Amino acid sequence: MTVSASLEPHTSGTTGLHRWIPRLIFAAATVHILVGVVASGSHWRGIFSDGLWNTVANDDDTRMMTLWFMLAGIAFVGLGLLTRRTVILTSRIPAETGWILLTLGIPMALLEPISGGWAMIAIGVLALALSRRDKTASGSSQAPTRA
Repeated sequence: MTVSASLEPHTSGTTGLHRWIPRLIFAAATVHILVGVVASGSHWRGIFSDGLWNTVANDDDTRMMTLWFMLAGIAFVGLGLLTRRTVILTSRIPAETGWILLTLGIPMALLEPISGGWAMIAIGVLALALSRRDKTASGSSQAPTRA
């Protein structure tokens, strides 16, 4: 059993919002990474000056926070890339993009109200609304056909 997928871009039905959701995710990821570099510059200098290997210990909360903050930004870049690829191939926003952003953004906004959680919620709601509109417009909730 093979899965066939056309590698040709599907542009019919793609709106500006389809293109902007991945861009918004990339923008949020960029801000996340830049804030991580600027706010934690001294921690990164310490990590690099110690030689990288085994320089983030479980008992060093500031270095762990620095590492995970940066990795989260990189993960957002990955989500943006996957969402962009899906839009190119299918002209649709996957609902999973919205759910992932909401699953991350809601607890973050509740636990740390002055944070990027609100941006994740906004982009997630927008992605879910567009995904729902795509599903309604196609008149079908079936998965892509497999050959």
